[in-house]
Amino acid sequence: MFYKISNIADRKSIEERFHVSFEFPNLYKPKALIDGLKESTISVITQSDPHKAVYAIWGLLPENFEDNWSVFQDVVNTLNVKLETLENSNGLYSNLLQNRRCIIIATGFFTTWLTNGTVERCHVHLPNYEPFAIAGVFNELSDGFITCSIVVTKISESFKDIPNISNLKPLVLNDRELKQWLDFSTSLEQIKKLCDDHNSLNFEYEIHESESSKIKS
Repeated sequence: MFYKISNIADRKSIEERFHVSFEFPNLYKPKALIDGLKESTISVITQSDPHKAVYAIWGLLPENFEDNWSVFQDVVNTLNVKLETLENSNGLYSNLLQNRRCIIIATGFFTTWLTNGTVERCHVHLPNYEPFAIAGVFNELSDGFITCSIVVTKISESFKDIPNISNLKPLVLNDRELKQWLDFSTSLEQIKKLCDDHNSLNFEYEIHESESSKIKS
């Protein structure tokens, strides 16, 4: 699964790229490595307010949850969620695909692969480290905090040259798909078609570090 992303874009480039403004612009800081296993905050754009970039805790929590983030994540890891889970769930993920879609802003994500008997990590990004949109779903807690999960889907032909031990990848959206994802009028049938017909962007990759660092991907 995918527990680390990067976002090194400056605030202005994000606002221009996605035609949004940050709710609290002075709080935004680029980060070369965002570790979802450590209760990290990421920049998102929600279906509820597609013209504003806000901050969310990575790792979905139930709307009425009042305990610590780590307590819930120890029971069920919600950093990633498969599209099939969103389509069929009646519990935590119920109605998220219909009513609470979002995008996570990133300039890269990390895959793992096996080589020469060791596990390596690859930093996957666009040619000029441009920001892009990863599909996500979110909940808003009673205190106003937003929590979210990255949507992952099966790898496609356009992703086959990226080293990846998993058969999954983050659902990265092009401009047309992004508009559909954030539009309340987009039907579940259209969302399903979007994912089935999805092609990855023109990603590049570089080896990041080895498993000897003891940092999980």
